Amino acid sequence: MNMRTNWQTKKLEEVCEVFADGDWIEKKDQSTSGIRLIQTGNIGNGYFLDRSGKARYISEDTFKRLRCTEVLPGDCLLSRLPDPVGRASLIPDTGQKMITAVDCTIMRFKKDILPKWFIYYSLCPDYQNKINKEVSGATRQRISRSNLGNIEIPIPPLQQQKHIVTKLDDFFSATAKVKENAEKKLVDLEELKKSILQKAFTGKLAGACS
Repeated sequence: MNMRTNWQTKKLEEVCEVFADGDWIEKKDQSTSGIRLIQTGNIGNGYFLDRSGKARYISEDTFKRLRCTEVLPGDCLLSRLPDPVGRASLIPDTGQKMITAVDCTIMRFKKDILPKWFIYYSLCPDYQNKINKEVSGATRQRISRSNLGNIEIPIPPLQQQKHIVTKLDDFFSATAKVKENAEKKLVDLEELKKSILQKAFTGKLAGACS
């Protein structure tokens, strides 16, 4: 049986309770503390980059004056700028009130879609191909929010989403361990190379010419 027989296809904007761009925050509006400004540089390809040391903020007064949209933990933020255009991440609980910049789109999904399902789909070549067809800009490519909202995504029943997310969690956890082990072996190999070179040029290498 084809698992996709009972899948739906919907436009991205249709599956969101909130589908809105972030706020236009100029440098003069920023402050050294207050409400955290999440920027495109915080959006990794499927993961969040905290970069708290470079964090920017606005005051509560600025938040009210500009009528900013608050970003909540569990929201999905999508960067409409490279690289790549359309990359997305879930927003963790930073312990701070948050907003985002205008080049990020806030997506708060309806109950019939798991946010993590979309994150995994955003890593799929099928998704990126759809995004690439809608990008524009001579000097710096981007996708408009309206074109982004029209991107069609597959929507399985919720139970299937949970099953697939669990399987992908397990797979990516396993591949992360493989990568970690491989990187450790590379480090060990590099240390071995340095050790052999050191012995070779200090006359301590076994079998070296006298």
